[in-house]
Amino acid sequence: MEFKRVTLPEQHYFYIEQTVPMSADGISQAMGNGFGAVFGFTETKGVERISMPSAIYLDMPSPEGMTFRTAIFVRSEDTFKAEPPVSAGVLPAGEAMMTVHVGPYATLNQSHQALWAHMTENNIPAAMPIWEVYVDDPTTVPEAECRTEVYRMIGS
Repeated sequence: MEFKRVTLPEQHYFYIEQTVPMSADGISQAMGNGFGAVFGFTETKGVERISMPSAIYLDMPSPEGMTFRTAIFVRSEDTFKAEPPVSAGVLPAGEAMMTVHVGPYATLNQSHQALWAHMTENNIPAAMPIWEVYVDDPTTVPEAECRTEVYRMIGS
């Protein structure tokens, strides 16, 4: 697995935030519903999507469940169009570590763990947020070939 240190600009996005129990079915269903709502919103408002779907994690999971944002990156000048239940957010500019996971979403945790271990072993301070960009559409690409970019901010 390859790890890259990248410098990213500020990134604006629309999102739906959800907290769900730690179960694959619950997370999958919530993500599907969230992406449907965000995509529908951008279509209704005529907002150009400048990325594939993303999931943004501001905190680590807790015993109560996992909180995440189903998101799509948009131009900064479109963020004023946000209205409930869709909100606008921004990832700060800065350095992050990234890797590309290839395979089913059910094994994404392995790539997250490998990235975190790489950061620890190389004394790279980890920070939040963590996010995923789903590069391939799983309805058109075989599950074993789906790529997901995994990012974690670098702390100071």
